[in-house]
Amino acid sequence: MKIVVKHSFKLQPKALVLSLTKNMKALRQIGSLIHKDLALQFRSKETLALIFVFSVLVVLIFAFAFGPIFPEKVERGKLTASVLWAAFIFAGIITLNRSFAVERSNGALHGIRLTGVDASNLYLSKVVSNLVFLSLLEVVITPIALQFLDLLDMVTVTMLLKLLGVLSLGTLGFCAVGVLLAGMSTSANGGESLLSVILLPLVFPIIMGGAKCTVSLLVTGGLDGGFWLKLLVGCSLVFLASAYLLADAVIEE
Repeated sequence: MKIVVKHSFKLQPKALVLSLTKNMKALRQIGSLIHKDLALQFRSKETLALIFVFSVLVVLIFAFAFGPIFPEKVERGKLTASVLWAAFIFAGIITLNRSFAVERSNGALHGIRLTGVDASNLYLSKVVSNLVFLSLLEVVITPIALQFLDLLDMVTVTMLLKLLGVLSLGTLGFCAVGVLLAGMSTSANGGESLLSVILLPLVFPIIMGGAKCTVSLLVTGGLDGGFWLKLLVGCSLVFLASAYLLADAVIEE
């Protein structure tokens, strides 16, 4: 009995060290992949220009269609929410497709896997890098949309931070599903069109919850009720967990 107890005490520190070592290795892998993805995205000036110009054009088209005399504040809030989410969803599709197209070209994805990187770590790095990139885009485009749609003077700093938080939360759920589907669609012909067709129906709850939260923030300055925020948070977390569990099977293919 004494031997068993003594043996168990010896195994616990060893198992703890092995677990910490494994976790540190995974974090280093994810950090390196995130750094690589962001460097590639910001190095590609054509992609940056395309996504930025596309987002601004969406804002301008809506602004010129409804302006220069805009409706009352409630209608402007609904219009601005629609503009923001339409711009970011379609810009996100372009970003997701480009990020995986780079990995698929010239067998780069197989090269990364041969280095011993886990598929789940590769998935998480893609989610984080796309989330950071799209969040930076939202920080730039959101004030532009508010200015052109005549709402910037009515939005306080606190409201703007809450708005960016809602957009980032929706972007997390969008990227959680989008990265997984982009990994599947980029290997097929017409991958960008295919990604749009299969992604948009799946992320519709996120778009709906995010748009409703955005309207509430722009019209009342708060998140009334909380149902749409719960829907947004719940869907984002469920999508992230589900896609993480499926990452091995999808990326291996």
